Amino acid sequence: MTAPPLASVVSARTDVELAAVFERVWEARGYQTRVRFRGPDVHVEAAGETPEGATRELRIWITTTGTVTADKTSAFVRRCERAAIEPYVAAVGGGRVAPDAHRRGLVVLDAPTIAVEIRETGVESFVRDLAAEADGADGDGGGPSSGAEGDDSNDDEADRLTRREALKKAGAYVAGGLVTYLAVERVSDFVQQSPKLRAAVARHAAWLDARLPDVRLPTIEWSLPTPQPLSEESTLPNRTTAVATPANATTIPYADLRTNPESYAGTTVTYTGRVEETMERGEARLALVAVEDDRGRLSGDVVARWPTGRFFDGDIGFRLLADERVRLWGVVAGEGSISGGAQYPRIDVSVLEKT
Repeated sequence: MTAPPLASVVSARTDVELAAVFERVWEARGYQTRVRFRGPDVHVEAAGETPEGATRELRIWITTTGTVTADKTSAFVRRCERAAIEPYVAAVGGGRVAPDAHRRGLVVLDAPTIAVEIRETGVESFVRDLAAEADGADGDGGGPSSGAEGDDSNDDEADRLTRREALKKAGAYVAGGLVTYLAVERVSDFVQQSPKLRAAVARHAAWLDARLPDVRLPTIEWSLPTPQPLSEESTLPNRTTAVATPANATTIPYADLRTNPESYAGTTVTYTGRVEETMERGEARLALVAVEDDRGRLSGDVVARWPTGRFFDGDIGFRLLADERVRLWGVVAGEGSISGGAQYPRIDVSVLEKT
């Protein structure tokens, strides 16, 4: 039977499997690679030297199910530019990049382009083997294998979990308690270094299902340090505990807020996100914050504004730095910009916390 086209094989891969493909492609070029899991997003980072001897670093954001919006690419490209990393987005299968999401310097990879990269680096056999292994694991499982294994083979097939089921079961155990979560995360940090290993663990997790109740988790002892003032004279708290958070605050879906911020003017809102950029303009301090949705995924940017001296000098005892994760409460005040450039929904902040 004729083998399917390489581009269609690439299109059928999951985020994790595609990360393994990019790892192999860039390792074949002599680059050091690693996989990072940022919330639900998968990134592959590669660093090495070009044939001319120049140092090169790149980061590939992989999506096979979602849409990459303009606000998300703006935050991604800015983060890469600050770290002097080339930004790539690989959108295959059900993933796509919105028409207005393209940015200068952002390289968008589709399945045919990735197929060319695979052939150029000579890793096509690895990709097809990975696809065959994954497709076999996702199948019905069939009957018992031929040979003398008998009932043991039947039991193995009956107990096998799909990767999706294994992930659901892992999520249930994580929700079981903080100590269990920490133990799983400790192992996960190691496993996630290799997407292929991560996929293999998920495919063969069925046997673990029957044995998890008997596993004795390590005892983790906790000791919380006593909060200390920044100096002998300072009494600044770490949070805005002196100011009550608004009880009527809501979280407007970012897509709605971005489309027509003026219609929500005067609405009290609250968001959690990461600081992208800060500046002081006259009597106001401003921060560009990439806010998150209820699943922890970056939704887009808002401009947070407050009078100079309201925070840092009185209520908050921490410095607001790039990539700092914060939660803010405030009132929607139309649109604004951080430095006279692109306009984003603006929030006049009344309470700010470091998370």
